Amino acid sequence: MTPNSAFKAVWDVHHHLVNETGYVDTLLREMDRIGIERTFLVAMGGFTRDLFRKREYSGFDAANQDVARAVKQHPGRLSGYGFLHLGRHTLNQVDEIKDMGLQGLKLHLSLKPYGEEEYFEVYARASELNLACLFHTGPIYMGKPLPGLKIRSENYRPIHVEPIGHEFPDLRIIIAHLGVCWNREAACVARMFPNIYVDLSGNPTGWRAGLSLATFKELFYWPGAHAKILFGSDLHAEDVEPSLNHQIGIFRGIGWSDAQIQSILHDNAIRFFSAFFAPLH
Repeated sequence: MTPNSAFKAVWDVHHHLVNETGYVDTLLREMDRIGIERTFLVAMGGFTRDLFRKREYSGFDAANQDVARAVKQHPGRLSGYGFLHLGRHTLNQVDEIKDMGLQGLKLHLSLKPYGEEEYFEVYARASELNLACLFHTGPIYMGKPLPGLKIRSENYRPIHVEPIGHEFPDLRIIIAHLGVCWNREAACVARMFPNIYVDLSGNPTGWRAGLSLATFKELFYWPGAHAKILFGSDLHAEDVEPSLNHQIGIFRGIGWSDAQIQSILHDNAIRFFSAFFAPLH
């Protein structure tokens, strides 16, 4: 019996569309096997061409249009985010992402800190259009240097989401990866704002492996902390189950009940996304 078999359903709110031939079919098969009811796909574009890829290159670069196509083909199982690079893309792209039928924005490769006022028009428009915002937080490294992209991980610190929480209280926000190396910032910001959540996405051997159960208990010390966490994988579909089980193990290890863990795996996401489309339950 695997740890996740105790839970009725799972929503994965952070999963990349991998540039691999037949990947959507692979994903749906793994979702059925593991018990994942809905997956939110992330588009990222050409700079992540080989991210998580295990097999033949598909010939596309996981553009917003590719995610939108997959969502339209499987509306009962898939939702998605379009990517937007602050300072590089235009405000019009927010409307384009909405018109594609996607549920949110993936904010990445920002040229300045997320909380800069010049980006407020993007958040205001996302809030008007009921688009969620999934913020990458923590360092970016794809296994090799990426010259020309002007990567500066300081711009992606969770604390830079704080002014957005103040100015846009109706904007639904996810701080991805719990900040990676800025965990306390991420947890603190999520605690302060009702509309800001975190995910613990990533490989079990990655940033989570460096934290003890005692540290996780310190990070999520406040009553009701489990209600501010969403499940995200951010891995190849065939590697989701170990990460899911690892996260369940963390939550059990810090003393949370199966009912509290069920809220992380499913119920919190239902509540978080209820403003964007009719709940399935």
